[in-house]
Amino acid sequence: MPITHPGVFRALAASALLAPVCAMVGLGLGVLIRHSAATMVTSVFTLLMLPTIFSQSKRWSADVNHAMVVTAWKRLVQDWQPDPGSLGYTATVAGSRIVYAVWPLVAVVLAVVVVRRRDV
Repeated sequence: MPITHPGVFRALAASALLAPVCAMVGLGLGVLIRHSAATMVTSVFTLLMLPTIFSQSKRWSADVNHAMVVTAWKRLVQDWQPDPGSLGYTATVAGSRIVYAVWPLVAVVLAVVVVRRRDV
């Protein structure tokens, strides 16, 4: 039986793109910080620990949480619709796709600008 559910392909694409997106974010942070240990600590904190600080119970906190890469990945691999009666704010699929596009784009543009100004 073939797998034709659209959520499966979305989850597969999100999981396949998670590593390159995180790598580009790490590249951008590495260019800014220019110290390998500090870059690794900052990258891990930004990508993995920072989303846990923000909850989904308040609107401003949920907005910041939804702008994180891990939260976007979790929403993209989620195959069911969020409970409309839940107390928290949930991320949208379209917003999660935008997060997946904006983080690496900003990191690469920032890296190009910083390298051109700093290392010429």
